[in-house]
This record gives sequence, C-alpha cells and structure tokens, in this order.
Amino acid sequence: MKTLQFTSCVKVLSYAAFGAALLHGASSYAAVSQSPVSLTIGVPPNMLLTLDDSGSMRFAFAPDSISGTSATRRAKSSAYNPLYYNPRATYKAPTVFTTAGVEQQLTTTFAQAWHNGFNTNVGSVDLSGANYRVGWDVPITSKPADYSYTTSTNYTGTGIVFRLGENPASDFQATASISSNNVTATSTTPGGIQFRITRTSGGCTATASYTGIFSNITASCSRNGNNSTATLSQSSVPAYYYVYDSNVATGCSTANDTCYVLKFVGSAEQQNFANWYSFYRNRALATISAAALAFYDVSPSVRLSWQGLNRCTTFTGSDTDCGNNAFKAYNPAHKGQLYNWLRTMTFDSGTPLPTAMRRAGDFYQTTTAWQAFPNGTGNTTQNTYACRPSYHIMMTDGVWNTAATSPSGFRHDADTFTLPDNTPFVRRAPYYDATANTLADLAMHYWATDLNPNLSNTLKAYTPFKSGDATTDYWDARNDPATWQHMTNFMMGLGLTQSLNQTSIPWAGSTFTGAGYNALKAGTASWPAAGPSATDANVYDLWHAAINSRGEFFSVDSPEAMVQAFTDILSRIADRKSTAARPAINSGQVSVDENNNGTVKTVSYQTSYASDDNWSGDVKRFEKSWNATTNKMETKEVWSAKAMIPGTRNIYIAGSGNTGLAKFTGPNAALTSYSGVTLLTYLNRDPENANTADTKGSARVSYLSGDRAGEGTTYRQRSGVLGDFYSSTPAVVLNTPRYLEQFTNRLEGNNAYTTFKGRISTRSPRIYVGGNDGMLHGFNANTGVEEFAFIPSAVFPKLNKLTGSNYSHEFYVDGSPVVADIYDGSAWRTILVGTLKAGGKSIFALDITLPGQEKLLWQFDENSITAANAVKMGYSFSQPTIARLHTGKWAVVFGNGYESANNTNGKAALFILDAVDGTLLRSLEVQGTNGVANGLSTPKLGDFNADGTADYAYAGDLQGNMWRFDLLRATQDADNPFKVTNNVPASAFKVGFGGSPLFKATADNAGTQRQAITSAPSLVTHPTGTGYLVIFGTGRFFDTADKAGDKSMPQSVYGIWDKQTLGETASNPNILRSSLQAQSIETTTTVSADGSTARGRVISNNTVRWQPTTNASGVTQSAQNGWYLNLVQADGEMVVENMSQLGRTVFFQSLVPNDDPCGDGAGNWTYAINPYSGGRTTQKAFDYTPTTDVGTSIVSAVRQDGEGGGTVSQNSDGRYQYSTGQSSINIYPDPSSIGRQSWRRTEEQE
Repeated sequence: MKTLQFTSCVKVLSYAAFGAALLHGASSYAAVSQSPVSLTIGVPPNMLLTLDDSGSMRFAFAPDSISGTSATRRAKSSAYNPLYYNPRATYKAPTVFTTAGVEQQLTTTFAQAWHNGFNTNVGSVDLSGANYRVGWDVPITSKPADYSYTTSTNYTGTGIVFRLGENPASDFQATASISSNNVTATSTTPGGIQFRITRTSGGCTATASYTGIFSNITASCSRNGNNSTATLSQSSVPAYYYVYDSNVATGCSTANDTCYVLKFVGSAEQQNFANWYSFYRNRALATISAAALAFYDVSPSVRLSWQGLNRCTTFTGSDTDCGNNAFKAYNPAHKGQLYNWLRTMTFDSGTPLPTAMRRAGDFYQTTTAWQAFPNGTGNTTQNTYACRPSYHIMMTDGVWNTAATSPSGFRHDADTFTLPDNTPFVRRAPYYDATANTLADLAMHYWATDLNPNLSNTLKAYTPFKSGDATTDYWDARNDPATWQHMTNFMMGLGLTQSLNQTSIPWAGSTFTGAGYNALKAGTASWPAAGPSATDANVYDLWHAAINSRGEFFSVDSPEAMVQAFTDILSRIADRKSTAARPAINSGQVSVDENNNGTVKTVSYQTSYASDDNWSGDVKRFEKSWNATTNKMETKEVWSAKAMIPGTRNIYIAGSGNTGLAKFTGPNAALTSYSGVTLLTYLNRDPENANTADTKGSARVSYLSGDRAGEGTTYRQRSGVLGDFYSSTPAVVLNTPRYLEQFTNRLEGNNAYTTFKGRISTRSPRIYVGGNDGMLHGFNANTGVEEFAFIPSAVFPKLNKLTGSNYSHEFYVDGSPVVADIYDGSAWRTILVGTLKAGGKSIFALDITLPGQEKLLWQFDENSITAANAVKMGYSFSQPTIARLHTGKWAVVFGNGYESANNTNGKAALFILDAVDGTLLRSLEVQGTNGVANGLSTPKLGDFNADGTADYAYAGDLQGNMWRFDLLRATQDADNPFKVTNNVPASAFKVGFGGSPLFKATADNAGTQRQAITSAPSLVTHPTGTGYLVIFGTGRFFDTADKAGDKSMPQSVYGIWDKQTLGETASNPNILRSSLQAQSIETTTTVSADGSTARGRVISNNTVRWQPTTNASGVTQSAQNGWYLNLVQADGEMVVENMSQLGRTVFFQSLVPNDDPCGDGAGNWTYAINPYSGGRTTQKAFDYTPTTDVGTSIVSAVRQDGEGGGTVSQNSDGRYQYSTGQSSINIYPDPSSIGRQSWRRTEEQE
C-alpha cells in the first residue's frame, strides 16, 4: 500500500515537500468543558418536585411490615431495617440555604446531637452519655424523650400512635437469683452488658456497665421472690446498633434475632452516628437530607417549584405551607425558599399521590410553565422555547389511597388515540393495563397530551436505545420519542421494595431490567390492579407510572440509597437535556494507492459521537470512487468499527513501575499507578456513591474491556463498547515510508531508512484514534477490527466514572494522535504521540513500528516539571509536532496547554521533549500580562531552507500573543545561518525577538481587546521572498462560557509579516494593528452550484502595500506589515481550527456558535482567501457563484455543515475537495500558482 503526498512547485506553508512531511503537525480543537461545548445543551428544563408529607414519614423503619418488631435486635440493624444506622455508610451533614440564598453548612456533634438537624429549636441529646432513645414513630417536630415505649399514650387528635423502640430485652435485661438482702450478684447478657443487682428488703436496685463504653448507669429493677430482674429495655442508654453475623448461629437469616451482635458506638464513628441521628434516622429526615444534598448543585437556570401531598398544594407561591414556591428559575433566593420549605415540613395525613400528579400535569398546561421568565420581572412572552422539557420528580413512602378525578380528554393506557405526532396509540405492552384511573393512567395522559398546543412540536427526542427499527425504538420504554410538550415522571418509593414481590413480575433493582420487566414488555405478565383500596399493587403503580411517561422508577430502602436516587434522577435529567440535535461527525480524507498499481482512491475515516445514545461512538471507513455508469463520484461505507469489536481485546496499560506495556487486567492494575495511587485503587471506587471505596475494581476492568454483564443494573448501559469520539482525528499508518528515502538517508548519514523501508513493507495498515472511553484505539484499516488499545495513566483517576449509571460526559483521550518516523541514533522507528485535550494534563508516546510489538516510550504530565516557579503542563490541547532539530535529535514540540497550575501569572511555555525517552530538553517560557490566565496553543514549525531540520516555531497564546521561538545555534554563519551541525545544545534555543511577541492580536487599535489564539498558524513564504507571512485566526471555544461566542468584539484572521527570518538576532518588530491592511466581508448572499444553493460570502480584495509608495499628492505612505479580516461580530464567529493551503489559496473553517438552544450547537463557514492579501482569491475557489449581481463571480466563503475542522483531499478523478464531518465541497487551486499538479510517491528516490 502506498500513501500519496501532494506537492507543489510553489514553496508554501513553511517548507518544501520533505520538510512538510517531517514536521508532522496535527489539528487542534479546544474544549475545556467536560462535555462538547458545541453540543446543543437545550433550554433549562421545567421541574416540579413532589415530596410525601404523609404521617408515615415519621417512621424510623422500613418497610411498613416490620412495624411490630420495634423491641427486637434486628430492628436496630441496617441489615433488617435499612433506615437504622449503617456503620458502613457515610452520613453527610447537608448544606442548606437561608431565604436570602446564603449557604449554611449544618453541623451536629455526638455530645450535642440535634433531634432535628434542620430545626435546632426541637433540642438536642448528649449521645456520649446514657441518653439515647430509639425513635420508632416520633414526629421530627418533637424530641423522643417526650414519648414512651408503649402504644397506650401520646395519641394525637386523629388517633395516630407515637412511640419509641424498646431496647432488646435479650441484651438489655438480666435476671439474678438472690436469696438474701443486701447481697449483690452480677449477670452478663449475650450482648455483653453486665448488670450488678443488689437485693433490698423492699425489692432490688441495679446498675449496668459495658467495658470501655459506660459504667454503673442506673437500671430499673423488680423482684419476684428470689428472682431480681434488671432492665434497660425502656430506658435511655448509650448509642448502639446491631450487626448481622451469619456465623453466630446455624440457619441464620436477617429475620432471626439470634444472628445479631450488639455494638455500642465507638469514638471513631461518633460523628457519623451523630450525623445519622440528626439528619437521617427516620423517613422524613432522610428525605429532607437527600433532597437537600441533591438540589445543592442544581443549575440556577432550571425552573422549579415544589409541593407536598397534603400541605403545600399549589405552585403559585400563595400557599403559606410552601413558602414562596412560585415557579421560577432556581436562583439563590428561590433556592433558599426551597430549603426553607424542606426545613419546615410537617408530616401527617394520607397519601393522595394521584391528586398531586394531576396538579403537576395541570400546571404544565398553564402559560406560566412556558414563559421565558415565569413569575419574574422580565418579558414573559418572548423565548417561549418549544424544545423545553418538563419533568416531575415524585417521592413517596407509601401506597396511594385516594384517587383523583379524571382530566378532560383523558388519555389512559387502555384507550386508543392518536399522539400529537400522528402516531396511533393502541393497547400495547408494557404500557397497557385494564384498571382505570390509576397513577399510571395519569402519567400516560400527561405524556400523550400536547401540554402547550400553541408551541411547535420541536422538543428533542431522547432515543439512546436503538435497534435499527424505528417503530421498535419508538415504543421502547427506555426511549422518549415525544417531540411535543409533555411531562416525564421520575418516581421514587422509600421502603417499598418488599412489596414488589409478585412472582410473575419481580423487581430486579431498576426500571428496565430483570425477568419482571421482560415479562411486562413481552405481554406475558400484567400489571396488578391498582386502586384506592389496593396495597402492593399501588407500589407497582409507581413503576408503571414511570414507564408510561418514559421516565424511571427508583425503589430505595435506606438513606444512602435515597441520596443516590435523587442524584441519579437529576443526572438523568441533565443527560436528557444535553441531547445532540444529530450525531456529530469528524472526518478526514486521504488519497491512497492501496494495491500498488497506480490506482488512487479517496478513503475517509469518519469518527462520530452520539450524546443521545449513551455517549456511544463509532469509526467508519468510506471509499469514494468514480462510477462510469452514473458519471458521478460515489461513496460507500466499507466497515464500522462498532460492529467489529473482537470478543477478546488487546488493551494495554503502563506496566509495573509505570514502564513498558501490560495487559489491562485486575492484577496488572494493582501494579501501575498515577500520582502515587494504583489503577486498581481508583477502580475500587463507586462513582455512584461519591467514590466510596468498594471491591468491584476487577469487575470494572472487565466492563471497560467490553464485558456487557451487569449493564443497566450494576453498571452503565452502553449501546456499544466504543465510547464517543469527539475531537480526535484518525491518524493513518500504512506500510510505506513517510519520507523520501534518498534524502532521509543523506540526512542521517547512513542507509538506515532503506533498511526501515523493508522492515515495514509487510506491516498491516492501521488507523489510530483517541476515544472518550479512556483509550487510544488502533483499528485495522482494511477490516475495521480493533487490534490494539492503550489507556494513558493520566486518565486512571476518573476511569471508574465510565462504569456508573449516573455517568455525565467526561473527556479522556480526546486529542488527535500524531505519527512520524524518527531516528533514535541507531535505527528508524514509527512513533505515535497522543494527547488528551480536556481529558487530562498529559502527553504520551508509543513505538508502533510493527503491529503486535507496540512499546510505551514515555508519558509526560503535570507532575513531570517539579520546579516551583516553572510553567507546568496544562490540559493538552496543544497538538504536538514531531521534528528533527539542530541538536541532531528528533523531538516532540508542543505548547503547555490550558489551565496549568498557577497559570494566572500570565506565563506560557513551549515544551521540547526528546522523542525517544521523553526527557524535557527545553522549556521556553514567555511572559504575557500578569494576573491573566494564559497557555500556549498548537505550534507550527518552520524549516526555512527545507533541509529537514526545524529552524523556527510559531505559536499563539490565550492572551492573543503570537510568539516565535528560535530553534537555532546561539551564533550563525553569515553565509549559512541554518547550517546543520547536529550538536547544538537545546539551551541555545530561545524566545524570538528578545522575548517579545511577533504580534499582539487585538480587536481595536488601542490594544485593549485581546483576541485569544487557540489554533496553529500557517506559514507562507512572503511574496517579496523575504520572511514569512504568519497567518492565523482568533477565537476561543474551550469552556461553557464560550458557547454563545464573544459578541462584544470581532474575532479576526491575520497575516503578519515576519521579516527577520535569516537567523539574525531579531529585534522587537512592534507591529501594530493600525499598520495592517483591512479586508472586510462585503456581502452575504445566496450562491448556487449544480442546482443546489447555499449561503455564500464575498470579501474585499484590497491591495496590501508591501513597499513604501508615494501617492498622487506626493505623500509617502509607509509599507504595511500585513493584513486582517474581521469576522462577523454579531454571530460570535471565530477561528479555532487549523488552516489548509492549496497553491496560493488558504482554506479555513470558521465556527459560528449557535445560541439558539433549540437549534444545532454550532455551524461554520468555509473560507478561501488569498494569503498574500487576506482578500478574495483572483480565481474561483469553489463551484459556487452568486445568484444575484454582487460585483464579482468569485465566492469567498460557503456555509457548510459539520464542525471539527476541514481537510483537503484529491479524488481519483483529480478534483480537490474540502471536507468536514458532514459534507464535502469541490475546491480549486489558483492555476497561475500551482502549475501542473502531481502526486509524488514518498518512497521514490528520483
């Protein structure tokens, strides 16, 4: 197989063909956000929260069926009563907000544990003494000491009994037989409490002690004859709990009281127990705490209101039981109102869930729910976005017992009707049941009804599960295909799991898994009949309601599970509102002669991501060839890597001691580390439980390796093993050498490259690409089968996140790999250098010379530079260049990236590493404006005399400085300044112009509006033959704040003349924007080509004064130092991708952020400009011509779909194309500049 490389008779970019091949650059795309900035996030959702405020919420036990076990051991163990203290759980004291929106961290202590941590006026208890009482069904508005251990007192007006839970008599009671007065006997219970019982003339007295915990506390004592009984069963005692131990007795089960061991709270867990007591010990406190923790981080743009079941029954803010719950954005003041309601809730009465659901659904049919600023001061009618999703979170601890009246036009699941998108609904599983007027029926109604007919049906469908059949996908309950305004319910049941036990439909732990759901889906099982007098069936109705409205049901039994459920619900909602409008595609084309017969075909490798498909991704190969029958170029898909993943994969990590490569296994994960922590330790952390340590590390290794077991239950559901591919562009590695053989041998002074050519002649072709599944992938280019994968060490700390069902997107190996052949002093080898972009602050290198014999060469990260004041490595957005330097060695050259430690000092740096071992040869630091964040972007290296050795590097930074770095000897020969001696020390390299930038990009002549530079410049030989034109664009797109673009000033494209490129000691050029020739976008119009139309632009063609001139008035006008073209400020248009050049035409893609949350995330324009003037080209560069008279037929820019940069390629018919991920358009070089075009085989010697 041969790769073909385009060369031109004109010296362009930076050097001739060989130099260009040696200095392998790569595209750059910046996105510091942990999800794609260009992704259509959508408008903030509507959200309603319903919390159960019924009387049973005071219970300190779950489920209801264990109510009669209050005096048992097991009732005080989380193994039986999951609401009781669990020593393995960590109970976090919540943070709340005052009504003014001020954050307040709640606290409690063991010595002063609040009875209600949200209302300290109720009082506290000193748990360090013998003061603990087990609450069983006690209101949170009272202290347990106000109640007794029996059911005969403390009735409320409604007859509800409040009581405490007795301490188990088996451990807190003892009997001694004493025949004489004033005699003391001791008796120790199975739990280890020692009673000292003294017989008196009138009865007995007793004290109790427990070694290391308490001593001589007074116990009650009664005597019957010689038998004296001491007890603490109905007394306050030191804080305690029970642990289930199946080894205590034979035939143990959690229902067997003999299998529990008494534990008093030790000093190490006192704070955790105090937190549980004050914030989690019963259903009410646990619910308030879980909601407080979950809603702490909810976006302030979310629109929210709340209600109870019995108190707080409107969303208007007029109900005093709600506080001010008027539906509005979740700003600090509104957040404070929510937390005030949580802290002041009271719990009594019944469980009218259907009525509460109807209130929620009816509210979404009001105009308030869709106003831009509901209950606010802004315009309430504008921006009533049709794509705004609406959710309802409903939490309950019981079965509903009161039905609601049916809404008008009731669309229940036993009915037949037409959905708003004209899809017919007929009775179908798993939605249908024969029972009328259930909670599930209401859920179906508010899902199937267009809640705002005045808005267009443009809500984004949520369809992450795809079968290939559209109808099947539509009715898959895991998907929500509704594009009309509707309500989706997330249901949570507390302490109800035991009720989901019907044999035909058992609950398996999550909404859409297990035999029960499968039977419902298949129609072989039916939903039980729910109703006001039903019990367990109404618990199933919660599950059914979630399915009918395309939401999810969470059945939880413990406080920690409730906290996680709230977190998961909000995470699910966040994922749904981040749905992409369409799968995003990144594409690169290359022309190849794979059969060594001179037949060229155009091959493209297309990567993609789908945020609405569980962040899945794919790599596909397409071939483009001429069809003589249709007289057209045709494209066909050859393979899809997603469909070709092998059962056994070759995934590697750094080996023991972080050197070499080792297979990705559990044992090997224990031998490699990052920042002093082993990979297995990182993987032994539960991402769904705040990274709490567990023992599932090896299982997570299996999951990440492609094992699908446990998906959808224990681990995140995936539609495919491959993760998303966002920024990374595939690198193609063939079996042909990359450089001209004769020249390369002469460069190194031997014939080693000839030997290398033979060595690689039989290697199978591969493409390498980074994925956000934590891996660099190597696919066979012919078959699409994955043959190799590598997990860089810098992603170890967050690798476990990929397994969590609450996964929100993270970047991992998001950079584009760069490949080059290098000489290591004795032999040639092919190396790959990879970056992570927003995935981490690291760069790595692999030897990929021969497939199956890969080697890890080195990894360089933020810890590699230890000097305190030195510039550190940031997120590796800067794509590296692999080049031969004047040191005589090959090196990897790149910018330090973004968000490095202490980056606000204004400094940035160019890093130069030894390509073989990763040693830092030189860090060239530059000083920008102190106090302003900075970082160096992707460099472009220039080989001025095309001798295969880099002489200069150019790179921009976030402050708009364009820097030059001189990679030369300290002193030069006057007649040969670029002479290669192969012994120049890296210490001789320096920042050009005495440490000053070549140019400072600003949008104004005063220099106050700095324009960030985040892509690599292009280098063009100046038309006078002296120096370079350094061409670059400005703009930044690397965090969520950049999504709408900066419309306060224009971004620009510049061509700056660097005149001092002969190795001389260069002085500060001090080039001002006012010394540049301005070009402008003259018109935007409709253009057409071959019957198709598009939007097009025409730019000016003003002449640049490269020499001083005298005008007609005799006034001398000084020479200009370059040119600039302002992009469209109102659109936030910017350049964040690298440029391409074809002859005397520079092509580049601008990015136009789309701030319409209902539209696609970003668009772009493809420009073609004359690099010598920055104006329009002299010949047409596109097929398109204006459809109206605009004074010229030359189109300068065309609106083109896709993002991620473009590539120039040549089809087998000889035509050139500029391709983005979504489309390709024909482009044309300037015939006067490019002459006869030819493709030169890189291995040719002649």
